[in-house]
Amino acid sequence: MKINPYIFRGYDLRGEINKDLNPKIAEHLGRVFGAMLKRQGIKKAVIGRDSRQTSLEYSESIIKGLNFVGINTIDIGMELIGTFYWAQYFLNCQGGVFVSASHNPAQYNGFKFANGFSETLISKEMKILRQMAENDDFEKSLILGKNEKISIRENYFNDLVKKISFNKKFKVLIDAGNSTAGDIVPDLLRKLNCEVFEQNCKLDSSFPLGVPDPTEKIVMERVKKGVLENQCDIGFIYDCDGDRIGVVDNKGNIIWNDILLAIFAVSVLKKHPGSTIMYNALCSQIVEETILKRKGKPFMWRTGHSFLKNKNKEIKAAFIGELSGHFFFSADFYNHDDGIYSTLSLLQYISQSKEPLSQIFNSFIKYISSPEIKIGCPDELKISVIEKIGKKIKAGFSDAKIIDDERVGDGIRVSKDDFMFIIRYSQNGPYLTVKFEAQKQDKYDYLKKYINKLLHSFGEIDWSFGVNIESLE
Repeated sequence: MKINPYIFRGYDLRGEINKDLNPKIAEHLGRVFGAMLKRQGIKKAVIGRDSRQTSLEYSESIIKGLNFVGINTIDIGMELIGTFYWAQYFLNCQGGVFVSASHNPAQYNGFKFANGFSETLISKEMKILRQMAENDDFEKSLILGKNEKISIRENYFNDLVKKISFNKKFKVLIDAGNSTAGDIVPDLLRKLNCEVFEQNCKLDSSFPLGVPDPTEKIVMERVKKGVLENQCDIGFIYDCDGDRIGVVDNKGNIIWNDILLAIFAVSVLKKHPGSTIMYNALCSQIVEETILKRKGKPFMWRTGHSFLKNKNKEIKAAFIGELSGHFFFSADFYNHDDGIYSTLSLLQYISQSKEPLSQIFNSFIKYISSPEIKIGCPDELKISVIEKIGKKIKAGFSDAKIIDDERVGDGIRVSKDDFMFIIRYSQNGPYLTVKFEAQKQDKYDYLKKYINKLLHSFGEIDWSFGVNIESLE
């Protein structure tokens, strides 16, 4: 079958509905992925989905395709992806497909393909899946697979409540951006005796307020407003599949996720002294400084939840975090990202600290930092653009520390004692990602001007599309 090759990305599949994806393509993908699972000796798969308009239809098509090649399926319905990963263990099911396009706009959907506990396909395996799809590389099974529907949400809730507890009765604002978490997270927090204020928790697959993305400043400002108006202790937002979170403290401070990562690192290193903390290359220098100060072992690796999970088979980090809001409590839970577990872990840490989050946060502020900035660049051009950008940066910052190897993977990171910036191409969308920080305002302003001018020198970059672009103005 002819399929747009660009929808097969670094660690999942994402495309536009009715253009790159439709039920027929979804069923075809179910067939080829089922064939891949069978060749690995995996005979059953768990299927979950988010609240997007086409997710139910696509999940039914994926199930049809998997059953066609003899894979038995267990449909857990609409859940967050952390619940999906958890279900693999609960149901003893290594295979799986979760239907979601995460933080992509409403016209997108996609799939995360699981072939191991807490594991999803990454680059090499995604290329194999693409080749199988293009070559119709599957066979109809003599015995078709069967589908079973199971609700596991209550089992999942009960397991979390056993693992995490706190005494403080928190006032919590939940902004779900009209997506999946709105149907799930408030119920769990009330089970834990929290007073919950729901903001944009009614499901609406058109995303009337825009995509729920915790890295987007306008989204976080909305959460800030809700926290202050309702005098809450904390506010949370989630992306559509719930593996990423964004946090605002009791004073309305937006806590970008690299600082939240540092806060989590302190908590984890109290439980697991001297352990390794892994983080992605987009993170602030404060992350490494915090880990070293707390006598942990910092380890930086490339952006992408699947890349980090895969690397952790070797590194054995106790905790992993990304600027985008993916957090993995590998030593205490499982080696996958779960926004709900991250939520409860933060509430537990605040309760144990006996300090408001604003006070904890203030102890970490050192750098003037941009949010994560995304700027449009076509998939077929973004790699070559980054290569050209890298050459210019090396010439302009010959006295700085340059990292452009596998630790970054898809871009270049530049740092000195008083500043850091990184420019890379995205693995899951047609855009470049930028982050920069400095200890002093004049250096921050210099970096902003330099990066803006550098990027505007490339005609391939599409400034009509992006997130937080105003942070470069």
